[in-house]
Amino acid sequence: MMMLDRDQNVAWLVAQPFLLRWSPKKSHYPDLLSLGVDGSVTVWDARPAELQDIDFNWKVEKSAEACTARGWRHRVFPGLSRAEEVNLRWLSMARREQPWMPAARVRLREITRGPYVTFGDIASADEGGYLLSTLWHLAWRGDVQLDLAGRWGEGTRVVWAGERS
Repeated sequence: MMMLDRDQNVAWLVAQPFLLRWSPKKSHYPDLLSLGVDGSVTVWDARPAELQDIDFNWKVEKSAEACTARGWRHRVFPGLSRAEEVNLRWLSMARREQPWMPAARVRLREITRGPYVTFGDIASADEGGYLLSTLWHLAWRGDVQLDLAGRWGEGTRVVWAGERS
């Protein structure tokens, strides 16, 4: 669910927010509740597709009904590919802005003015790791677009959000 932690439209996350009880033997704690910056509420159940059995699907159906009755959305998160998970975990180490990042962001903008700038170009211009750590932070925030399912390397192109890739 790191995707939600990274989503700029999500204001708040609550793990296992409540218990739904349908009978003494049938109950369910949804995995997560997300509150959008627009006030919208989404309740999440997370389970890989191959593990979504009859019992889980029944609970999902009943949870969705309960959410709809409150004006909330309900979603099932089936997980990420291995590459997406590894890349998100990598980016998550840069979720917090550091004091040097505003200045490094200005320098990154200068470096990336060219038509095709790569990680390698930024690494070559970096003195002390400030540019690369800022690049990771900006990618976590979504200011720099990266293919989360892809493999990153020196030849990976740096594209700012909203610009053509």
